[in-house]
Amino acid sequence: MNECLLEMIWVIVLILLGAFIAPILDGLRRKIRAKIQRRIGPPLLQTFYDLSKLFNLQPVLPFKNMFIVVSPYIAFATLLVLSAAVPLPYVPGFSTVFDAITLLYTLLFVSVLVVLLGLALPNPYSNAGSTREALTITVFEVFIAFTIVGIAYSMKTLNLYGLAVLYGFPKNYLRISTLFLSASLFILAYIESAYTPFDMGEAETEVLGGPYLEFSGRYYGLFLYALLLKRYILLSLPVSLVLVSPIAMMLRAFIPEPLLSVVVLGVFVLFLFITMSVYSVVEALYPRYRVDLAFKPLILASVIPFIGLVMGWLGW
Repeated sequence: MNECLLEMIWVIVLILLGAFIAPILDGLRRKIRAKIQRRIGPPLLQTFYDLSKLFNLQPVLPFKNMFIVVSPYIAFATLLVLSAAVPLPYVPGFSTVFDAITLLYTLLFVSVLVVLLGLALPNPYSNAGSTREALTITVFEVFIAFTIVGIAYSMKTLNLYGLAVLYGFPKNYLRISTLFLSASLFILAYIESAYTPFDMGEAETEVLGGPYLEFSGRYYGLFLYALLLKRYILLSLPVSLVLVSPIAMMLRAFIPEPLLSVVVLGVFVLFLFITMSVYSVVEALYPRYRVDLAFKPLILASVIPFIGLVMGWLGW
Protein backbone atom coordinates (compact mmCIF):
# COMPACT_ATOMS: atom_id res chain seq x y z
CA MET A 1 0.00 0.00 0.00
CA ASN A 2 1.17 3.51 -0.80
CA GLU A 3 2.84 5.07 2.25
CA CYS A 4 0.97 8.36 1.88
CA LEU A 5 -2.38 6.55 1.61
CA LEU A 6 -1.57 4.46 4.69
CA GLU A 7 -0.75 7.59 6.67
CA MET A 8 -4.04 9.23 5.63
CA ILE A 9 -5.97 6.12 6.73
CA TRP A 10 -4.31 6.28 10.14
CA VAL A 11 -5.07 10.01 10.39
CA ILE A 12 -8.77 9.25 9.86
CA VAL A 13 -8.64 6.36 12.35
CA LEU A 14 -6.99 8.55 15.02
CA ILE A 15 -9.52 11.37 14.51
CA LEU A 16 -12.44 8.94 14.82
CA LEU A 17 -10.81 7.34 17.86
CA GLY A 18 -10.41 10.73 19.56
CA ALA A 19 -13.98 11.78 18.75
CA PHE A 20 -15.38 8.52 20.19
CA ILE A 21 -13.13 7.79 23.13
CA ALA A 22 -12.94 11.31 24.62
CA PRO A 23 -16.61 11.23 25.83
CA ILE A 24 -16.18 7.59 26.93
CA LEU A 25 -13.23 8.55 29.13
CA ASP A 26 -15.30 11.34 30.67
CA GLY A 27 -18.10 8.86 31.34
CA LEU A 28 -15.62 6.54 33.06
CA ARG A 29 -14.34 9.48 35.13
CA ARG A 30 -17.85 10.40 36.26
CA LYS A 31 -18.69 6.79 37.07
CA ILE A 32 -15.57 6.24 39.22
CA ARG A 33 -16.07 9.51 41.09
CA ALA A 34 -19.65 8.51 41.85
CA LYS A 35 -18.60 5.09 43.17
CA ILE A 36 -15.96 6.60 45.46
CA GLN A 37 -18.50 9.10 46.76
CA ARG A 38 -21.05 6.28 47.24
CA ARG A 39 -23.41 7.45 44.55
CA ILE A 40 -24.94 5.41 41.73
CA GLY A 41 -23.65 7.84 39.16
CA PRO A 42 -24.53 8.26 35.49
CA PRO A 43 -24.18 5.51 32.85
CA LEU A 44 -20.89 5.24 30.96
CA LEU A 45 -22.44 6.85 27.87
CA GLN A 46 -23.96 9.80 29.78
CA THR A 47 -21.54 12.30 28.21
CA PHE A 48 -22.78 11.29 24.75
CA TYR A 49 -26.36 11.86 25.92
CA ASP A 50 -25.40 15.28 27.32
CA LEU A 51 -23.70 16.33 24.09
CA SER A 52 -26.63 15.12 22.00
CA LYS A 53 -29.05 17.12 24.14
CA LEU A 54 -26.92 20.26 23.89
CA PHE A 55 -26.60 20.02 20.11
CA ASN A 56 -30.40 19.77 19.81
CA LEU A 57 -31.13 22.80 22.01
CA GLN A 58 -31.71 26.24 20.57
CA PRO A 59 -28.61 28.32 21.51
CA VAL A 60 -29.03 31.64 23.26
CA LEU A 61 -26.24 34.24 23.35
CA PRO A 62 -26.11 37.55 25.30
CA PHE A 63 -25.37 39.41 22.06
CA LYS A 64 -24.48 38.56 18.48
CA ASN A 65 -20.80 38.81 17.66
CA MET A 66 -18.88 36.96 14.95
CA PHE A 67 -15.99 36.21 17.32
CA ILE A 68 -18.34 34.62 19.87
CA VAL A 69 -20.26 32.64 17.24
CA VAL A 70 -17.22 31.28 15.38
CA SER A 71 -14.92 30.56 18.34
CA PRO A 72 -16.63 27.33 19.52
CA TYR A 73 -16.27 25.88 16.01
CA ILE A 74 -12.61 26.91 15.82
CA ALA A 75 -11.85 25.34 19.23
CA PHE A 76 -13.61 22.08 18.37
CA ALA A 77 -12.17 21.74 14.84
CA THR A 78 -8.63 22.54 16.03
CA LEU A 79 -8.65 19.89 18.74
CA LEU A 80 -10.39 17.30 16.55
CA VAL A 81 -7.61 17.61 13.95
CA LEU A 82 -4.99 17.69 16.71
CA SER A 83 -6.21 14.31 17.97
CA ALA A 84 -4.57 12.81 14.85
CA ALA A 85 -1.20 14.07 16.15
CA VAL A 86 -1.26 11.73 19.16
CA PRO A 87 2.34 10.37 19.30
CA LEU A 88 2.00 6.60 18.98
CA PRO A 89 5.06 4.46 18.13
CA TYR A 90 4.75 2.68 14.78
CA VAL A 91 1.38 4.35 14.12
CA PRO A 92 1.87 7.00 11.40
CA GLY A 93 -0.32 10.08 11.65
CA PHE A 94 0.15 13.80 12.00
CA SER A 95 2.75 13.05 14.70
CA THR A 96 5.29 12.54 11.91
CA VAL A 97 5.05 16.25 11.02
CA PHE A 98 4.17 17.73 14.44
CA ASP A 99 6.58 18.57 17.24
CA ALA A 100 5.97 18.84 20.97
CA ILE A 101 6.04 22.65 20.96
CA THR A 102 3.40 22.85 18.20
CA LEU A 103 1.14 20.37 19.99
CA LEU A 104 1.28 21.97 23.44
CA TYR A 105 0.99 25.53 22.21
CA THR A 106 -1.91 24.69 19.92
CA LEU A 107 -3.62 23.38 23.05
CA LEU A 108 -2.62 26.64 24.74
CA PHE A 109 -4.17 28.60 21.85
CA VAL A 110 -7.55 27.00 22.57
CA SER A 111 -7.21 27.87 26.27
CA VAL A 112 -6.36 31.50 25.42
CA LEU A 113 -9.34 31.61 23.04
CA VAL A 114 -11.65 30.59 25.90
CA VAL A 115 -10.06 33.21 28.17
CA LEU A 116 -10.63 35.97 25.61
CA LEU A 117 -14.24 34.91 25.15
CA GLY A 118 -14.88 35.03 28.89
CA LEU A 119 -13.35 38.50 29.12
CA ALA A 120 -15.38 39.73 26.15
CA LEU A 121 -18.72 38.74 27.69
CA PRO A 122 -20.62 41.24 29.88
CA ASN A 123 -20.80 38.92 32.86
CA PRO A 124 -18.75 39.27 36.08
CA TYR A 125 -18.64 35.50 36.64
CA SER A 126 -17.29 34.91 33.11
CA ASN A 127 -14.72 37.65 33.65
CA ALA A 128 -13.64 36.18 36.99
CA GLY A 129 -13.34 32.66 35.53
CA SER A 130 -11.28 33.92 32.58
CA THR A 131 -8.99 35.90 34.88
CA ARG A 132 -8.33 32.80 36.97
CA GLU A 133 -7.70 30.76 33.82
CA ALA A 134 -5.25 33.37 32.55
CA LEU A 135 -3.35 33.33 35.85
CA THR A 136 -3.18 29.53 35.76
CA ILE A 137 -1.82 29.56 32.21
CA THR A 138 0.81 32.16 33.15
CA VAL A 139 2.06 30.18 36.16
CA PHE A 140 1.93 26.86 34.31
CA GLU A 141 4.05 28.12 31.41
CA VAL A 142 7.19 27.57 33.50
CA PHE A 143 6.26 23.91 34.03
CA ILE A 144 5.59 23.35 30.32
CA ALA A 145 8.83 25.06 29.29
CA PHE A 146 11.01 22.96 31.62
CA THR A 147 9.27 19.75 30.49
CA ILE A 148 9.62 20.43 26.75
CA VAL A 149 13.25 21.54 26.99
CA GLY A 150 14.15 18.60 29.24
CA ILE A 151 12.59 16.00 26.93
CA ALA A 152 14.08 17.62 23.82
CA TYR A 153 17.55 17.65 25.36
CA SER A 154 17.34 14.04 26.57
CA MET A 155 15.89 12.58 23.35
CA LYS A 156 17.67 14.98 20.95
CA THR A 157 14.41 15.58 19.04
CA LEU A 158 11.11 17.40 19.35
CA ASN A 159 9.28 15.46 16.64
CA LEU A 160 6.33 13.65 18.25
CA TYR A 161 6.74 10.42 16.29
CA GLY A 162 10.47 10.42 17.01
CA LEU A 163 9.79 10.89 20.73
CA ALA A 164 7.28 8.03 20.70
CA VAL A 165 9.88 5.67 19.22
CA LEU A 166 12.94 6.89 21.15
CA TYR A 167 11.15 6.72 24.52
CA GLY A 168 10.94 2.94 24.07
CA PHE A 169 14.69 2.31 24.21
CA PRO A 170 15.88 1.17 27.68
CA LYS A 171 18.83 3.56 27.56
CA ASN A 172 16.32 6.40 27.38
CA TYR A 173 13.38 5.51 29.64
CA LEU A 174 15.60 4.09 32.42
CA ARG A 175 17.64 7.29 32.83
CA ILE A 176 17.04 9.23 36.04
CA SER A 177 16.34 12.43 34.12
CA THR A 178 13.72 10.66 31.98
CA LEU A 179 11.96 9.33 35.09
CA PHE A 180 11.57 12.88 36.41
CA LEU A 181 10.37 14.12 33.01
CA SER A 182 7.94 11.20 32.71
CA ALA A 183 6.43 12.14 36.07
CA SER A 184 6.18 15.71 34.75
CA LEU A 185 4.14 14.52 31.77
CA PHE A 186 1.57 12.83 34.02
CA ILE A 187 1.35 15.94 36.23
CA LEU A 188 1.11 18.20 33.18
CA ALA A 189 -1.77 16.16 31.77
CA TYR A 190 -3.65 16.29 35.08
CA ILE A 191 -3.24 20.01 35.77
CA GLU A 192 -3.74 21.25 32.22
CA SER A 193 -6.92 19.14 31.94
CA ALA A 194 -8.41 21.24 34.78
CA TYR A 195 -9.28 18.35 37.04
CA THR A 196 -10.04 19.12 40.69
CA PRO A 197 -8.46 21.04 42.42
CA PHE A 198 -7.18 22.87 39.32
CA ASP A 199 -10.60 23.65 37.82
CA MET A 200 -10.48 27.21 39.13
CA GLY A 201 -11.57 28.83 35.87
CA GLU A 202 -14.91 27.03 35.62
CA ALA A 203 -15.55 26.25 39.30
CA GLU A 204 -19.33 25.72 39.35
CA THR A 205 -19.68 26.41 43.08
CA GLU A 206 -18.02 29.84 42.79
CA VAL A 207 -18.15 31.25 39.26
CA LEU A 208 -20.89 29.00 37.83
CA GLY A 209 -18.88 27.70 34.89
CA GLY A 210 -16.70 30.76 34.38
CA PRO A 211 -15.93 31.43 30.68
CA TYR A 212 -18.66 29.01 29.55
CA LEU A 213 -21.47 30.57 31.61
CA GLU A 214 -23.13 32.57 28.81
CA PHE A 215 -23.01 29.74 26.26
CA SER A 216 -25.84 27.29 25.67
CA GLY A 217 -27.06 24.80 23.10
CA ARG A 218 -24.63 23.72 20.40
CA TYR A 219 -22.14 26.48 21.32
CA TYR A 220 -21.68 25.10 24.80
CA GLY A 221 -21.78 21.57 23.37
CA LEU A 222 -18.88 22.38 21.05
CA PHE A 223 -16.87 23.87 23.91
CA LEU A 224 -17.61 20.85 26.11
CA TYR A 225 -16.59 18.45 23.32
CA ALA A 226 -13.44 20.52 22.73
CA LEU A 227 -12.56 20.29 26.44
CA LEU A 228 -12.99 16.49 26.33
CA LEU A 229 -10.75 16.27 23.25
CA LYS A 230 -8.16 18.43 24.97
CA ARG A 231 -8.14 16.11 27.97
CA TYR A 232 -7.82 13.09 25.67
CA ILE A 233 -4.84 14.61 23.83
CA LEU A 234 -3.10 15.61 27.06
CA LEU A 235 -3.68 12.16 28.54
CA SER A 236 -2.30 10.52 25.41
CA LEU A 237 1.13 12.15 25.88
CA PRO A 238 2.26 10.34 29.08
CA VAL A 239 0.32 7.18 28.19
CA SER A 240 1.92 6.85 24.76
CA LEU A 241 5.46 7.96 25.60
CA VAL A 242 5.91 6.51 29.08
CA LEU A 243 3.71 3.38 29.03
CA VAL A 244 3.08 2.29 25.44
CA SER A 245 6.44 3.07 23.84
CA PRO A 246 8.55 0.57 25.89
CA ILE A 247 5.93 -2.16 25.32
CA ALA A 248 5.86 -1.43 21.59
CA MET A 249 9.65 -1.73 21.49
CA MET A 250 9.44 -5.21 23.04
CA LEU A 251 6.58 -6.33 20.77
CA ARG A 252 8.47 -5.21 17.66
CA ALA A 253 10.66 -8.32 17.87
CA PHE A 254 7.65 -10.65 17.66
CA ILE A 255 5.00 -8.87 15.58
CA PRO A 256 5.40 -7.64 11.98
CA GLU A 257 4.97 -3.90 11.55
CA PRO A 258 1.55 -3.71 9.80
CA LEU A 259 0.00 -5.76 12.61
CA LEU A 260 2.17 -4.04 15.22
CA SER A 261 0.42 -0.72 14.56
CA VAL A 262 -2.98 -2.26 15.38
CA VAL A 263 -1.63 -3.96 18.53
CA VAL A 264 0.00 -0.71 19.70
CA LEU A 265 -3.30 1.12 19.22
CA GLY A 266 -5.08 -1.52 21.34
CA VAL A 267 -2.47 -1.25 24.12
CA PHE A 268 -2.77 2.54 23.97
CA VAL A 269 -6.55 2.44 24.49
CA LEU A 270 -6.15 0.00 27.40
CA PHE A 271 -3.66 2.26 29.20
CA LEU A 272 -5.86 5.29 28.51
CA PHE A 273 -8.64 3.69 30.55
CA ILE A 274 -6.24 2.61 33.31
CA THR A 275 -4.64 6.05 33.62
CA MET A 276 -8.00 7.82 33.52
CA SER A 277 -9.16 5.53 36.33
CA VAL A 278 -6.18 6.63 38.45
CA TYR A 279 -6.83 10.31 37.65
CA SER A 280 -10.49 9.89 38.58
CA VAL A 281 -9.60 8.42 41.97
CA VAL A 282 -7.18 11.29 42.67
CA GLU A 283 -9.79 13.85 41.60
CA ALA A 284 -12.49 12.30 43.78
CA LEU A 285 -10.25 12.34 46.85
CA TYR A 286 -9.09 15.96 46.52
CA PRO A 287 -11.23 18.94 47.56
CA ARG A 288 -11.15 22.22 45.70
CA TYR A 289 -8.48 24.63 46.91
CA ARG A 290 -8.86 28.32 47.56
CA VAL A 291 -7.65 30.25 44.55
CA ASP A 292 -4.60 31.66 46.33
CA LEU A 293 -3.62 28.16 47.54
CA ALA A 294 -4.11 26.42 44.21
CA PHE A 295 -1.16 28.19 42.60
CA LYS A 296 1.35 26.88 45.15
CA PRO A 297 1.24 23.26 43.87
CA LEU A 298 1.78 24.59 40.33
CA ILE A 299 4.96 26.38 41.39
CA LEU A 300 6.22 23.42 43.42
CA ALA A 301 5.48 21.01 40.57
CA SER A 302 7.80 23.04 38.31
CA VAL A 303 10.72 21.76 40.38
CA ILE A 304 10.24 18.22 39.00
CA PRO A 305 10.89 18.97 35.29
CA PHE A 306 13.65 21.40 36.30
CA ILE A 307 15.45 18.57 38.15
CA GLY A 308 14.94 16.35 35.10
CA LEU A 309 16.37 19.04 32.82
CA VAL A 310 19.46 19.54 35.01
CA MET A 311 20.08 15.78 35.32
CA GLY A 312 19.74 15.35 31.56
CA TRP A 313 22.24 18.16 31.01
CA LEU A 314 24.63 16.39 33.40
CA GLY A 315 24.23 13.15 31.42
CA TRP A 316 22.14 11.28 33.98
